[in-house]
Amino acid sequence: MNHKPKEETNWEKLIEENLQQMIDDGGIPIKYESKNEEIAIKKINVGNKIISIAPLNEVIKIYNEALAHALPGSEVLARAFANRSAVLTNGAMYEDSLKDIERALKIGYPDNLKAKLYARKAKNLLALNQKMCPEVKEAIAQANMWIEKMNDSNNKKVLSSLDQLQTQSLKKPVKKWDDSFFMPKITNENPKILRASYAIDIQQSKKFGRHIVATKDIKAGEAVMLHKAYSTILFTKHWHTYCWNCVKFTFSCVPCNHCTNVVYCNENCRDEAWKDYHDIECQVIRSLVAYDKNNIEMNRASLRLLIRALKEYGNVEALYKKVQDLEQIEDTIDRSLTGGIFDDSKYASVYALLRKDLNSMELELFTRKSIETLYMLAATTEIFGKKINKMSELNNIEYAIFIAKLLIHHIAITNTNSITMMPNDDKGNVIRSCGVLLPLLSLFSHSCDCNAYQYASGNISAAVTLQPIKKGEQICISYGIYYRDALTEVRRQSLKLNHNFWCECMPCNKNWNPNYRPPSCLMQNGARKNMHKLIQMIQKYDKFSLIVKSYQISTRDKSPTDILRTITEITDLLNGYGKYVNYPCAEIEHAKNLLLNILHWVSGY
Repeated sequence: MNHKPKEETNWEKLIEENLQQMIDDGGIPIKYESKNEEIAIKKINVGNKIISIAPLNEVIKIYNEALAHALPGSEVLARAFANRSAVLTNGAMYEDSLKDIERALKIGYPDNLKAKLYARKAKNLLALNQKMCPEVKEAIAQANMWIEKMNDSNNKKVLSSLDQLQTQSLKKPVKKWDDSFFMPKITNENPKILRASYAIDIQQSKKFGRHIVATKDIKAGEAVMLHKAYSTILFTKHWHTYCWNCVKFTFSCVPCNHCTNVVYCNENCRDEAWKDYHDIECQVIRSLVAYDKNNIEMNRASLRLLIRALKEYGNVEALYKKVQDLEQIEDTIDRSLTGGIFDDSKYASVYALLRKDLNSMELELFTRKSIETLYMLAATTEIFGKKINKMSELNNIEYAIFIAKLLIHHIAITNTNSITMMPNDDKGNVIRSCGVLLPLLSLFSHSCDCNAYQYASGNISAAVTLQPIKKGEQICISYGIYYRDALTEVRRQSLKLNHNFWCECMPCNKNWNPNYRPPSCLMQNGARKNMHKLIQMIQKYDKFSLIVKSYQISTRDKSPTDILRTITEITDLLNGYGKYVNYPCAEIEHAKNLLLNILHWVSGY
């Protein structure tokens, strides 16, 4: 796996020994966690009880779990949508409520309850536009028509709610935070590195391995990469609150039609996921969850990469041949290319990411995890031609050992290359939501004083420069802790543990710590002749501290346009400094830190 042919037999032996041991121990039971309407009804009842006392997000999650367990097209599913629509209306999320109402009606909500839904629809529409438009009148007419199907008690409630529509004071609609508003664009695309700026190149050296270098001077605030994640793995606790596909928080999700484990922000994301990977992983994850729900992140991450590879090459045999071809390419940059181009959506860009030797503990754990996934894949899908019934049958599958090795390869890649996404919620709390794999971003070197930042909106990420970067300089992101936040020894140990390298960046080599203060730009040679301009810029900077402090307290109360204007002003200031002085200096450091903080605050839902 580390491009050393002599290890090939050792891998096969290790896998075969572990497989035989697992067979001797009784194998792994294949169970399924299936849709269950009893669970769905219990969840709905719990939601109904806490609807007026629990926080909105908690109630929504309960109904989401009910949706996930309900059978497709069932009355229970319609009830879950309808009840969640009531919560969303109460939370002034009227557009989301309207979506749920339409879903409930489309499925077949009971006739004796439809009047309530149409009355709620009229309320939502009025709250969004306080005019008695034709859509509101139609909803009221439908409510009046279906009232006849209701019992007297509910009949009176609906009539009362209709009477109050014109007079009651409705909450203003909740404005959803859209972090994609701040996503920068690539202005000039690179013909050799897809979805990247022409101002960067992939280079290689003994000291840095593969790394990203500026091929021209780059200004602060420029996007040098804009990629969709190759794979995303939601952490288990967020399965019913974040979209399985785009990994954005969802208030009005739709469930997978087959398993109980995942939800999507809308039908389009559900269809896209099914086509790209979930049609295969759905059955496997159902079995993994039934087997050991709390310890399957490695299984899921390696499985997703395998499915993406199988989808690209068509079948196991074609994938085997492709991997053999990749192994013949000695140059690691060339190995990552497809048709001479770095394309982050292609498997070659992922396969070439492995750059560490596994220790004995990792070998044992990764091997057993790969065999678990292999068996459940073979038992629940037909990627090997037909499903198998017991674990010992893996010994008779031609490419079983190859797939097990590949799954180990994938675990090693995701363990050292996946980036944990930590968006903010609507209260400003940081949420550890998922791991994402972005092949090109993995080639950016680390620095504890990075000059670029990964800005993410769901599964889309951009690498944004935080300061002017000169031609020939490396572009670095941070894999861990910034030098301002921890001692050098702490940073180095953390990076060694999580990413398997000893950091030799400038802050580590010069032992920059939280108490380090870079000198003023006014102390640099040549500053004297530009003193007047520099002092003007320093004075301009002073206004930002109060602005950014207010963003930190309540970012979501600010106008996105105003925040974007502030971002532009700070990047202009950074680029102004870059004309006259060099980094490191206190002034660029301060402005750069403000930009970094704002980009962090505005990301999330």
